[in-house]
Amino acid sequence: MSTRNQLHSAGLRHTKDREQILELFESTRTWTAKEIHEALPHLDLSTVYRNLTKLVASGLVSDVHAHDGQSHFERAGVTHHDHRVCDTCDVIECVPCPIPKQETHHLEFIGTCETCA
Repeated sequence: MSTRNQLHSAGLRHTKDREQILELFESTRTWTAKEIHEALPHLDLSTVYRNLTKLVASGLVSDVHAHDGQSHFERAGVTHHDHRVCDTCDVIECVPCPIPKQETHHLEFIGTCETCA
């Protein structure tokens, strides 16, 4: 489904800003508002926060957890998974859960990501 259709199905008006932010969530990683702002520098940080609030409220994006005092967001509705935190660049990537049929936990692997290795 296109981002335009996803926004429409969620009851949100399609804007170029929302579309660009939602497209970032197609990668298998989490994003902070600051990282989104850095990836889309033409957007004001307040615009990023405003759109994240609407995307979370609509159910398209989830506020998954806080790491280093910042909220991290990812695409909503993905199957249960855990996270790998890069101890060099702090990027948090989604990884398959190593514990089958156990969805009531929060597991983080900390190490160096492939980009920083």
